Amino acid sequence: MTKRSNAVYIISVAAELAGVHPQTLRIYERKGLIEPFRTPGGTRRYSDEDLERLGLIQELTAEGVNLEGVRQILDLQSENNRLRAQVDRLRRLLGEAQSRTGADGPRGATVFEVNLGRRRNLPDIRREDPYGEV
Repeated sequence: MTKRSNAVYIISVAAELAGVHPQTLRIYERKGLIEPFRTPGGTRRYSDEDLERLGLIQELTAEGVNLEGVRQILDLQSENNRLRAQVDRLRRLLGEAQSRTGADGPRGATVFEVNLGRRRNLPDIRREDPYGEV
């Protein structure tokens, strides 16, 4: 479902459900903590996801975290979720590639291994200078 179809609560209802004043929701929006859906007429509409986020904001502020700290926590949480999704996608793609190539190692271990603990020293390769000098 899209944000639009889930955003059903007007600001007064969302504020009551979250246990805050509607002005608090406007402040949270100005601070970038929440981004309600806007109707073509500009009316704010809040979703259940928005209400969950408001609950987290309330918990954090009750613990003494200021609004900038809350914003940073929410940003980090969002980045963490994005990275987890990316890792899941890469694991799935690797599994698919291994299935297609039959590249399973012993006990299903990943075939692609990188040894970062030891560096190889390769000999220098002497190349001729384009002007004929070495």
